[in-house]
Amino acid sequence: MASAASYKDQGNEEFKKENFLKAAALYTQAIKADPENAVLYSNRSAALLKLNKVTKALEDAEAAIKLKPEWEKGYFRKAAALEGLDKLQEALDVYQTAAKMAEAEGGGASKELSTKIRTLSKLHKLKASHKEDTLVEALLAAVGAAGITGGNLAALNEFAKEMANHAEANVKEQGHDFSPSVHFLPGSGAASHEEKEQHVMANLAFTAPEVYGEFVTGMRDTAERMAAAAVLAIIPKAAVSYPQTWSRKGWPASCGGPRQHGLFVQLDVRTGAGGCSRHAWFMPIASEGKGDAKALGKPTAVNAQDFGPLPPLIK
Repeated sequence: MASAASYKDQGNEEFKKENFLKAAALYTQAIKADPENAVLYSNRSAALLKLNKVTKALEDAEAAIKLKPEWEKGYFRKAAALEGLDKLQEALDVYQTAAKMAEAEGGGASKELSTKIRTLSKLHKLKASHKEDTLVEALLAAVGAAGITGGNLAALNEFAKEMANHAEANVKEQGHDFSPSVHFLPGSGAASHEEKEQHVMANLAFTAPEVYGEFVTGMRDTAERMAAAAVLAIIPKAAVSYPQTWSRKGWPASCGGPRQHGLFVQLDVRTGAGGCSRHAWFMPIASEGKGDAKALGKPTAVNAQDFGPLPPLIK
């Protein structure tokens, strides 16, 4: 029978290959062989987070902390999971605890940890200073918090403004009766492609689980091929038969009930730290005065993990 160390090494190799499901399974075998090893829980937490199993990733991170309370990495894993749950202030607090642990260990905070703290601190300040009463304000605040600089930031801001205008124009002209769409901002390493490939209509994507699954796979492939700096989805609630995320426990009361017409906007931004910053909003659609003109209401940020219509599209 293989040892815990052997399973761990195999898991690490699969993780490097981005075979996160295999990695998690191998770390599980390692944990069975050595259940008191904090490193194994930390590694599995990282793999589970990559698989978008955020609650389980948090449980493993807390297990690592319990087994090794003075170890910085356990706190880092916990903060990453909290960030995935959109509990940003809690995540920032735990990242800062991780930094203190790293200082106590004598090595100081890693570049990745320092970047996380700066990014979340900036996001917290932005949320405090921005009312985010409109979609463009919400998108620009999210972009600003991603830690991007220089020309890349300018391109992201322009993309955000263009997409906000596109969403608002669709609603004004067609109310809630228009097709979902996914839009890509190609990155510097993008493969050759036609401009029309940057804007994908998703007429049937949300009609059934099997269609949805194939669509998600296709969009992830497109994001990878374009080395996408950002992916933004515009999804009328009326077009979604699956997944009906608004029926899940914890759906914000401010977003209305099942019959409330509205629009989902979901944004994935590739961050400077090599990760992905995810955001999702829901906006009610209502009549604007007399006539049939429609308008978007104030955006309400919703947890992308729990209520976003799409899983992460940027790896």
